[in-house]
Amino acid sequence: MRPRILGAIVAIALLAVATLAIPLAIRLGHDERAQSMARLERLAVTTATRLPDQIEPSTTLTLPDPASDGDLSVYETTGERRGGEGPTRADPIVQRALAGHTNNGQAGSSLVVGVPVVRGLRVIAAIRVSEPITVTDTQVRRQRVTIVLLGVAATIVAILVGLGVSAALARPMRRLRAAATRLGHGDFAVRAPRSGIAEVDDVAQALDDTAAQLGQLVERERTFSAHASHQLRTPLASLRLAVEAELARPRPDPSTALHEVLTEADRLERTINDLLLLARGTAVRGPVDLGEVARAAEHRWHGTFAAVARPIRVSVQDVTTSSAHASSTALAQILDVLLDNALQHGSGVVTISVRSAVEGGAVIAVADEGPGISGDGDDVFSAGAEGGHGFGLPLAAALAHAEGARLRLAHSGPHPMFELTMR
Repeated sequence: MRPRILGAIVAIALLAVATLAIPLAIRLGHDERAQSMARLERLAVTTATRLPDQIEPSTTLTLPDPASDGDLSVYETTGERRGGEGPTRADPIVQRALAGHTNNGQAGSSLVVGVPVVRGLRVIAAIRVSEPITVTDTQVRRQRVTIVLLGVAATIVAILVGLGVSAALARPMRRLRAAATRLGHGDFAVRAPRSGIAEVDDVAQALDDTAAQLGQLVERERTFSAHASHQLRTPLASLRLAVEAELARPRPDPSTALHEVLTEADRLERTINDLLLLARGTAVRGPVDLGEVARAAEHRWHGTFAAVARPIRVSVQDVTTSSAHASSTALAQILDVLLDNALQHGSGVVTISVRSAVEGGAVIAVADEGPGISGDGDDVFSAGAEGGHGFGLPLAAALAHAEGARLRLAHSGPHPMFELTMR
């Protein structure tokens, strides 16, 4: 990551330097040449003002030193040089100056300026000033070297900034990687550190949310795995009894026994599927008719209770308040736990009643005519509690809590009753 960030910053810096430096270097070359021409022209004009108003024939004029490596010369209208250093005869630039036009250009390896000397309305001579082009080129090279050095300095600064920025970005990413590694090793309590960089912190928050969700999912599956044996015991026992009964007293038509076994196998499969849905948190939640849930539970358990000569009844007291928003799968499992508890530890008639709650909502109650349950309150919902209720009631309480409901032991004496209150 760091090399990519550093490379991107340096590439942008080089692009910016090149975009600015190349046009600037070209512009400086043109400007320096224009300045040299202007300087030579000023020298020529100054020299022209110092010449006499009339140039006598065969007179050699004395001109000032141009103070450079160039030449300064004067030409009469015939094109003959009358003073200074330069070509013996007027070149094209001087000839245009003798025609009355100030002009400049390059002659060979020199920059040349020609300025007419005007007295009254007549051109009496021309001043030629030249300078080796190397003088201008040297100045241009010096300026371009300065630009290159500034570009190198800017690139070095960009590299230093890139190193700092890449380190600042890579540090929190390394911490995120360490947190993700710990999460992958099963540490769901890990929390990614914050860096103050909004985008990186968003990733850290997403990682924290993922860790929390995975922790809840794994914990839920562990809990349900620990309690699954309790829920699978009843259908397995029914399946075993059906097979043992058929082996003990075979009936003429074996298909009857096979259908009974298939019925129990279907029930076992439904129980396993329900447990998987609940363990993974994928059970569908929505409006549920509690009366239908109670009647479905009675249908599932009717044969089991009838086998021990115990009736099971359903009572829906208030149809208008018998609906709730919950998972029908979770409610079915809770009722299965309560009915299995009544089968194993209770006696007499078992009643499933649905009624409205005093403080709003609805209540599903499961009661039997047994002698009662030792202990009271929430003690019966603790795993391994005295009384032999094992993991079933703790599982039911956990399911109820997950659905936003409350499962409690409403009456622990004779005719015990469990109530599931739905809000």
